[in-house]
Amino acid sequence: MKQDFLDYIQETFEFSPSEMMDFSCALTIPLKKTLRVNTNKISVEDFKKLAIKNNWQLSPTPLGKNMFYIDREDTSIALWNTLEHIAWYMYIQELAASSSPFYLAWDITDQEEYTILDMSASPGGKTTQLAEYYPNSIIIANEIDKSRMRQLHENTDRLGTKNVFVTNYDGRYFSNYPEIFDKVLLDAPCSGEGTAYKSDDALKYWNIKNIKKIAKLQFQLLESAMISLKIWGELVYSTCTLNRLENEEIINKMTDKYWEYFNVVSLSDDLTKPLIRAWPHKEKTWWFFVVKLRKKQSFPDTTKPRKLQKNIQWFEKVSNTDEKIIQHFLKETFNSELTGKFYTYRNEIYYTEKNIDFFWENFFLFKVGCKIWKLENWEFEPNFFCGTDFWIFKKNTISIDEVFLAKLLKWEEIKSDRSEWFFQVYFWTIPAGIFKVKGWVWKTLLESRFLRK
Repeated sequence: MKQDFLDYIQETFEFSPSEMMDFSCALTIPLKKTLRVNTNKISVEDFKKLAIKNNWQLSPTPLGKNMFYIDREDTSIALWNTLEHIAWYMYIQELAASSSPFYLAWDITDQEEYTILDMSASPGGKTTQLAEYYPNSIIIANEIDKSRMRQLHENTDRLGTKNVFVTNYDGRYFSNYPEIFDKVLLDAPCSGEGTAYKSDDALKYWNIKNIKKIAKLQFQLLESAMISLKIWGELVYSTCTLNRLENEEIINKMTDKYWEYFNVVSLSDDLTKPLIRAWPHKEKTWWFFVVKLRKKQSFPDTTKPRKLQKNIQWFEKVSNTDEKIIQHFLKETFNSELTGKFYTYRNEIYYTEKNIDFFWENFFLFKVGCKIWKLENWEFEPNFFCGTDFWIFKKNTISIDEVFLAKLLKWEEIKSDRSEWFFQVYFWTIPAGIFKVKGWVWKTLLESRFLRK
């Protein structure tokens, strides 16, 4: 462990030698594994029944009704490779990573329609958690690093977040759009001290000079987020660091400059300690920092939207002809229809039930809702996710057991009494995906990178 970092912690937080020993030792202990039940697909109670069947021990965490510690006697199959994970009933998420959505929503599922910004979204754990807390809202998931966007796209698809729309901006860009978001989550890019339990390399380049550079960016991002927030809207600022420069000092600087424009919302019963700061040797998790702000009035000189160049989208709204092809397939195959909007990129089809005209006109969108697959040569073919999280079809549905589903997901050949058709498969009365029968053999439509090896 880098000594400069340890010295900083001891001097700044005035830890005794014994507490410093506890702190240092905590960084060498593997974290207890946690998961989030994907309530877009399965209820917490049903997931608990599955856990009992699997001899998994679930115990509650302090951060939400669907966040659990998990203990397993049989670890021969990695948790991410279990049937329950492949079927997307759960998302493996470190407890600290769930903290900022938890404190933004206070663990309440809010059915109101908001516009929400996740300013630094990848890999999508917090974004999909927001989609569970705010199922009727429009969520803009922004990620500045294009190399990290693929995972964001995949996670929002497989967890069924049809109300998420992905952008690729420097977060400071959102200051050009004053007061358009009801809520903002800024899990700020930081020095990454919180990942030190994984590897000493996390602190290899740790020094105060680098941290001051990061802190400058963090303040600019927070300033931009507050400008884009509506009056009386709420914002959560969080990091996975412990140093004060990236945490309290950012809030202090914001208060010094804009004290009359926002309030700090207390996150604890102790009003003298309104923020949350978790320590590895106390809370047994990553360290993290969370503070919640509420905007009282418009920031100075930001009441007029900037005149920005209109975007030319890669996406297109599907033609009436193509929409008729899609709807005809769904009606004939599953006796169902969709009432939302379809978009296309190349031959891929995306679906959402939200009105995104404002964002369509003002932002370049890299992803619109959920990908439901492709339209080629005047024929529509659904993907696996089309029948998982949010559609209950009325025809060609079939219930299967765990053994059958496991074989399908491992590409084992299973004969069928039909030559070619699509089915929505149910497992434990829960939609588990769309599968295809082709040439008298069952085929999974799940892409190979998601499958158990």
